[in-house]
Amino acid sequence: MKKNIFFPFAVLFAGICLAISCNKQKDVTLENEGSVYMPQVAGTRSAVELQLSTKPQEIAFGAAYGGLEYSKKENAVSFKLDTNLVATYNAQNGTSYRVLPDSVYTISGFSSVIPAGATSSNPLVLNVASSRMRFGVRYMLPITLVSASNGAINPQMQTTYFRFDTILRKSVDVTSQGTLTVSNEHSGGPTNNEGSPKLVDNMTNTKYLYSGFNPAGWFQLQFNTPVNIGAYTFTSGNDAPARDPKSWTLRGSNDGTTWTVLDTRTDEFFSARTQTRRFELPVTMTATYTHYRIFLTANNGDNIFQMAEWRMIKYE
Repeated sequence: MKKNIFFPFAVLFAGICLAISCNKQKDVTLENEGSVYMPQVAGTRSAVELQLSTKPQEIAFGAAYGGLEYSKKENAVSFKLDTNLVATYNAQNGTSYRVLPDSVYTISGFSSVIPAGATSSNPLVLNVASSRMRFGVRYMLPITLVSASNGAINPQMQTTYFRFDTILRKSVDVTSQGTLTVSNEHSGGPTNNEGSPKLVDNMTNTKYLYSGFNPAGWFQLQFNTPVNIGAYTFTSGNDAPARDPKSWTLRGSNDGTTWTVLDTRTDEFFSARTQTRRFELPVTMTATYTHYRIFLTANNGDNIFQMAEWRMIKYE
């Protein structure tokens, strides 16, 4: 009698089919499938570093369609500014941002479209003029996605808090181009290991020190040709915080006699030894001088004054 040899193979095939591949796969989806959001919220994209320039810097923003699928039809999106959110952000994060002033920026519009078959909207542009901003001030501009014609808005990625913490400028240290003079020299003279040349030797592990501090003391750099200084730094000494500079003015002159006040500092504080602090001058200050002099008005109370380093910075 002829044996049926197909049945065992049929059973075996069916078992394999059940085990590995014959079940229909479910469609793969993501949690945010079909949602609409602002991608600028993600990571550090909302933290904007500006270059100092008279030309506005362009910052693009828009909306995106979440998941693995494309938007099947045109998706109209709209945005708004809500500057009241700055105070809320500060309260929640312990920060002190200020609202970006109206005079500093323009926005190309608040409406855009995610085209059918695309995942991102046509970009809108925030133009920021860094030259109109105050140095040392942290600014914020919140932009919120308020509507989308297709898909639900993701509330966790609905508002971008554009943060402007830093304005970068190309700088050159011009200290070595000047000639240093001081009103009070170390008792051992300028060649002493704590003499005045140590103030500008570009080494923070040395220092300038003298006894008999008084509020009429000064030190200055004289340049061969006029230079525009945009910032300067002080570095505290290695010991005795009571010897640190506390209050002073920076003045400029072109004859060494008539002085113009460029910067005034009062009750400044160095929180660490050999700490370098940078002091910015207003960006609108364009005058050039051959002489720059620090007039010391107070230290932290000691009869001795000391400082590790003084550097003068020019911006280009």
